[in-house]
Amino acid sequence: MRAKIKVAVLLLFGVFWPINVSAQAELTGQITHVRDGDTIEVGNIAIRLNGLTCDERGTALGDRATAYLRSQVLGKTATCSLNGERTYDRLVGRCATEDLGDIGAHLITQQLCGRCERYDSGNEYVQAQTKAGPYAGTMPSYCK
Repeated sequence: MRAKIKVAVLLLFGVFWPINVSAQAELTGQITHVRDGDTIEVGNIAIRLNGLTCDERGTALGDRATAYLRSQVLGKTATCSLNGERTYDRLVGRCATEDLGDIGAHLITQQLCGRCERYDSGNEYVQAQTKAGPYAGTMPSYCK
């Protein structure tokens, strides 16, 4: 019940009082939608997984990453540490579930996504990428 209240309060403030994107926050709630390999929705809040890159949907690897992520996290509770940034309509942060741990690290070790070096300034995904080997997908120029 507490997780639902946190999400409801965040949604309420997001509608009536824009979320302060310069503030870091923690969000806990149910994953209601997987947009693609590196974007989930917790409640109605879209979250871009920080430090991670996945191929786009419509590509073989992108579709595999999306389908896999959906099968692993949809309906589960996630705790997300938001970093205060926003990209398009999404907040940015790292999310974890009890089963998988850090979602980004898990997707990297499954060889479905890669470490986006530019946005992994704390080097949190170096070990996962080393374990997985080189990313087989397309590395966007903004990650370098």
